[in-house]
Amino acid sequence: MKNPEKDINDEEIAYAESDSDMEDILGQNEDDDPDLDPDLDGTLKWKSNLTEKAKKLFYTNRRINIMQLIYSNDKTPEEIASGEISELLKVEAASNEKDNVEEEKDDEEFFKIIKSQEKDSDSVNTLDSTKAYLDTSNLDKWDDEITLESIRNRFITGSLDDDSSAGENDSSDNEVHGDYEDLETGEVVKVEGSKKSENEIEQEALAQKRALLKKKFDAEYDEKDGSPKVDFYDEIKEGIAKQLQLNREEFEDDDSHTRAMVEGFRPGTYVRILLKRMPCEFVKYFDPAYPIIVGGLLTTEENLGFIQVRIKRHRWHKKILKTKDPLIFSLGWRRFQSIPIYTLNDGTRNRMLKYTPEHMHCLATFYGPIHPPNTSFCAVQSVSNDNTIVKKLKLTGVPYKIFKNTAFVKDMFTSALEVAKFEGAAIRTVSGIRGQVKKPITKPEGHFRATFEDKVLMSAWYPIIPKKFYNPVTSLLLSFKKEWQGMRLTGQIRKELDLTPPINPDSQYKKIERKARRFNPLHIPLSLQANLPFASKPKILKKRTKQSYLQKRAVVLEPKEKKMYTLMQQINTLKKEKDKKRKEKQAKKHHEYAKKMAKRETILAEKDKKERREYFRKQGLLQKRSATYSEGSSKRSKTS
Repeated sequence: MKNPEKDINDEEIAYAESDSDMEDILGQNEDDDPDLDPDLDGTLKWKSNLTEKAKKLFYTNRRINIMQLIYSNDKTPEEIASGEISELLKVEAASNEKDNVEEEKDDEEFFKIIKSQEKDSDSVNTLDSTKAYLDTSNLDKWDDEITLESIRNRFITGSLDDDSSAGENDSSDNEVHGDYEDLETGEVVKVEGSKKSENEIEQEALAQKRALLKKKFDAEYDEKDGSPKVDFYDEIKEGIAKQLQLNREEFEDDDSHTRAMVEGFRPGTYVRILLKRMPCEFVKYFDPAYPIIVGGLLTTEENLGFIQVRIKRHRWHKKILKTKDPLIFSLGWRRFQSIPIYTLNDGTRNRMLKYTPEHMHCLATFYGPIHPPNTSFCAVQSVSNDNTIVKKLKLTGVPYKIFKNTAFVKDMFTSALEVAKFEGAAIRTVSGIRGQVKKPITKPEGHFRATFEDKVLMSAWYPIIPKKFYNPVTSLLLSFKKEWQGMRLTGQIRKELDLTPPINPDSQYKKIERKARRFNPLHIPLSLQANLPFASKPKILKKRTKQSYLQKRAVVLEPKEKKMYTLMQQINTLKKEKDKKRKEKQAKKHHEYAKKMAKRETILAEKDKKERREYFRKQGLLQKRSATYSEGSSKRSKTS
């Protein structure tokens, strides 16, 4: 069945934009329709209850969800078919309205805050007129002094510093999220809190994780009492400070003499030292203005022996150092003079050097007081009296028989099995001759045969023992401390005494004197000459005692021959002059070229000098690192 009333209402809402339109649609006049009669207050009857009519029209035109009508309510099919679903639509609209409420982010969009007085839904002004409709009943509350006082701070005459009023205003008007009233259904919605977004939830979860990690970190690294963690050095310092405080408290009541006897003299205290067995010159030439450093020696530092140190000539020193030239050493608390011998370690032995190498470290062995390694002088490699120093690098194995390019070598291996393991290995002599290990020899054990590119020669090796010379520096025993003089260099002594270096006669270059070779005349027997052919017979002429015919007569040139001879002499003279000028010009060119080449050689020599300096510097660093590494490995092996 079609409801005619519903159609009329639809047409009213759809086309009732003005009074004339409403008149045309209904086909009635204002005088015929009782709804068009004005009331006593001037309002039309059809304009009454517009809110209820709008709600009714909204629910009737709403699209119906058939699945929800059949399966989500208790209505029977007959009731649903008859159209009794208006109440159901109202409930559905109310629930959908609650679900579709979203949180507003803009501070300018507010919900309607519920006041203390409940409002009636019928209080909405339903008049369609330009004249404002005022309800006089709402003006009665402004006669109350308390209500007027509540809005005093809204005006310029009010107090802006009133915290209580500001708090009330903020709670009443600036509260965005609060209880609000649904104007359509009239239902009051209680909002418990603002709905959080997914980003805020993730941030809160991350913040909780960070707080948990920080709590674990604090529990692990912070002290239990809340104080910051103290590292090892601070803990040691704190222990020392506590010990000093305990010592200070312990000796607080003791006199200075007792305190010095127990804990020793404190820094900054003037003390008197009694030295026994001092030389008389020290007292005789004592100078109070000359500072004296007093130090103590350990028991092991009173012994003398051979010391091996690692040394390098300083770049400010102009000359290189020579072996067996005396030097003054400042080692520990001592100053002394000794004669060092410079060497280089070649792996198995120490090779003596006549001079210190350029831009690199070397070893120095001298006789003096023994000190522990790593003293102030330099990094000491070893302290031993058994330092074997040789002049020349020897092979690890020594050849004892040489046959041209083949040699029998000993002292390299200990058994034939070791030789067999290294068959075919490359070996090298001191002079750079390359060779190869061939086969072991049955007896003696460990000897083998080796072949070389050239014939090898055996060298003689003999040890060199440093001289036991130890001269302490006794400058404090002199009246003038800086006039002490130690052993002079050999060159200084020769210069002062005007002596020449001794010359070994066998080392001088001598003039080669060769005897004139005398050849006897060739004598061929006459019997042999008779059997020789004429061409092979010796043509030996006897020495003439008289001049020959041609020698007796002088040769006189004819005028024509004389002219020809003179012309040839002139031509030869011109030729010789030209050759002389050509040679002079060529010699000048050679001289200029020699100067150019000398300049170039100077530049190349300077460049080569820099390269050599850099190369030796790198070699010195490598040797230092290897020495430090070997020392550290030896220490670790000893400790293990």
